[in-house]
Parts: sequence; C-alpha cells; structure tokens
Amino acid sequence: MSARTQYTLAQVQTMVFARFENSPFWTPAEIQGYINEALRCWSCLTGYWKQRVVMQTLPTLPYYSLAGFLTAGMRVEFNSTPLAQGSLTNWDKGYPKWEGRLGIPLEWAPVGISLIALRPADAVGYNSLVIDGLSAAPQLVALDDTIDIGAEELNTLVNYCQYLGAFKEGGAEFDAAIPLYQSFLKAAAVKNEKLLSSSLFRKAMGIDIDPPILRPRRTRSDLQPVGER
Repeated sequence: MSARTQYTLAQVQTMVFARFENSPFWTPAEIQGYINEALRCWSCLTGYWKQRVVMQTLPTLPYYSLAGFLTAGMRVEFNSTPLAQGSLTNWDKGYPKWEGRLGIPLEWAPVGISLIALRPADAVGYNSLVIDGLSAAPQLVALDDTIDIGAEELNTLVNYCQYLGAFKEGGAEFDAAIPLYQSFLKAAAVKNEKLLSSSLFRKAMGIDIDPPILRPRRTRSDLQPVGER
C-alpha cells in the first residue's frame, strides 16, 4: 500500500480528463460526478476512510447516534476499556428488558447505520466513550477540496471513473472499459477479503463465471426404433 497523499479535486479531474484525451465530450460537472461516485463506492467496499470519535455517555441512555461523525462503528471503548461486540438479537433473547438495565457497559452492538447500543446502559453517565469506525466518503465540491489517498488507490479510482465515462459512449468503447471495472473490484477485494466470500461479487470480478451448459449431441441409437422393421 502506497503512502497517502493529499490530492485536490482539480488534480484528480486533470487525471480523469487525460484518460479521455481531454475531449469536450465530457463536461467538468460529469467528471466531478464520476470522481465522487468512485469515492463512495471505494469507501463502501473497503472502509478506506476511518475516524475516531470521543463522546460522553449519558445516564440510563442505551442508544448513541454516530450521525454526522461515522457511518458505522467498529470498536468501542468505555473509560479506556474495550467493550465486547454483541448483537440486539442475542440481547433480546438472553437479557429481557436489557434497555432498562443499568450498570457499567460491558458490550456494544450495531443497531443500524450510524447507531450503536450499550448493554447495560451507563447508570452514572458522563463517562468516556471512544468509538473507532468508518467515516463517510469524502465528497469533492470545490476545486481546492482535498482527499487523502495513496497513489495506487487513486489510480484505481481513476480507472473506475474512466469506466463510468464509457457509459456515455456505449458500444465497443464501453465493452473495452469493462476490465477497468473488474480491476476496481479486484483492488477492493485486496483491501477487504470478505468480499471474496460473496459469489455475486466474484462473478462481477470475472472470477466465478458459470460455464455454458452444452446440450449433449444426439447419436444414433443402437436399439431398434419403435415401428422399424
């Protein structure tokens, strides 16, 4: 993995325009849309951008929103002590009315996008809660907006932008760009090995392609056909 460097929207746009030989067929607004779409897809597939959030617990509150900070929690500490990860399903089955039980939090569980729960809820409150998680993908609007990314990963994103731009051309140009899409997925799989466990994802990468079903050739039977003399 290459070291991360800051790149501006203007720099990335120049890289993408170069793939299209600076043709006016694509507008700057379209190129910007391709870039931001590539950033969102890369973040969704790999969790590339991470962030740490520090907040305080509140008395008797079991749920905590991460909206505006993180898109998903990955690790939680309560007063510098890591909490075990549980699930609402197990809590509902094994700890009836867990939301009303108070004490020192021992577990955390993801509830949904940007929402986590603690069990038991902090009885006292105003204690330290440190959450490591995935931050939202950066979206570049102004030309001097920056992203923090490695050179190899940026080249992968530029490839994906070229693939998206091929939609506008269609035909043979789009067919020729499909390997760029597959290379983007393969690079994402290197960052996130869990993707390889998905048969749908593997087929999209071109790894698991079902062979065509060939009908067996009919041959003349050695048996005497019905009605033949």
